[in-house]
Amino acid sequence: MENKSTLKNWYSAYLGIFILLLIMAPKLTSILFILFVPLAIIGMKQQFFKFKLKPISILFFLIYLFYLFYCLYSRHNDIALKYLEYKLSFILFPLLFSFIPRYKINLQLPILGFLLACLYLIGFGLIHSIQLYQTTNLGISSFLVSYFSFIHHPSYASAYYIVALFLVWYAYKMKFSWMKIWLALMLSFVFILATGLCLSLAGMLFLIFAIAVFILILVYKKWGKWPTILLTFVSPFVLFFIIQSIPQFKGEYEGSKKFAVEYIKNPKAFIKQKKYPMSGTETRLVMWTASSMVFKDYPLGVGTGNLDEVLTAYLNKLDQKELAKLQYNPHNQYLQTGIEIGWFGLFVLIATLSYCLLIAKKYSNWLLLLIVSNLLFNMLFESMLQRQSGIMFYTFGICLLMMLSEYRLLNQKNIE
Repeated sequence: MENKSTLKNWYSAYLGIFILLLIMAPKLTSILFILFVPLAIIGMKQQFFKFKLKPISILFFLIYLFYLFYCLYSRHNDIALKYLEYKLSFILFPLLFSFIPRYKINLQLPILGFLLACLYLIGFGLIHSIQLYQTTNLGISSFLVSYFSFIHHPSYASAYYIVALFLVWYAYKMKFSWMKIWLALMLSFVFILATGLCLSLAGMLFLIFAIAVFILILVYKKWGKWPTILLTFVSPFVLFFIIQSIPQFKGEYEGSKKFAVEYIKNPKAFIKQKKYPMSGTETRLVMWTASSMVFKDYPLGVGTGNLDEVLTAYLNKLDQKELAKLQYNPHNQYLQTGIEIGWFGLFVLIATLSYCLLIAKKYSNWLLLLIVSNLLFNMLFESMLQRQSGIMFYTFGICLLMMLSEYRLLNQKNIE
């Protein structure tokens, strides 16, 4: 029993270090996969782990196999191989979390590791912004968007901070010894502020929506149905007031609304008139249009690594030659996946995330629901599974939480 207690501590520390490095230094995580081998061997010998390939693992394997198969059609083997390297997380993390502990898992160290990693990003972001403020003429812009979030793209960083915010209150609810109310309030302010500084409209909208849902659940539990319905009716007006009250939010909202209305009125005229440089919203509308055309013409996919070439050709057809030279991705993961590996590959990706939502509902795992919902929402505005920042974070989080959700099925014990 003493050996199993030691293994529990080692496994918890391992997860904590893994999530810490995953955010701070993703390239070093390959070492941690290697270090898990002796831990897995010892754990299997002492019956600490039970190995079981779960449906989520098979689904992630299948996504990877689609990308591997579509390499046969690649005209750019260097890009295809890089994609396969990045998406290797779809194989490694499901395998890692197929070793399911038979005993209670202490989540304090993994949560602490994630919170420290996020604070590290914020600290270095502020240092970088202060230096820019002192040495350039950027002014307050030095503290916004990529100037602040220079280690990870703002869309990914805002996702980290939103998850961190809710983990703070999970830690407080579970009465972790190091999470006091004053610390929870201070960290909440820091993570909300950091999300705002990233100035990702998708991130800010999701944060407001997630907080609103959280408050509605609390109101329902405390006061019942009718106050909840009333608050639900009032919430959109509160959201609109918040957006209008903060200049940066208002500017993003007004700009997005203006360009969306222009596009809906006359898509062809919009695309023809807009020339690079453009705002983020204008760029997305052009990229989504070109990507939709590609997806329509190639329903079975263009092949792994061929997207840049094909999308560039379509942008040139739309007379967006300057934008074509930049070789932007579609800024939409649904279109990105569909173009690369076709309708069938996109179906498997959506099926994978839908299965995660079903498991989250079945086991009332709100954190799994939060992460998967965040991914599904952000995939509308960014190709979230094209960079290691997104692939590793979401795959690690989903596989870990799926393992914890199904823990009771194998062990009939509660997880700490």
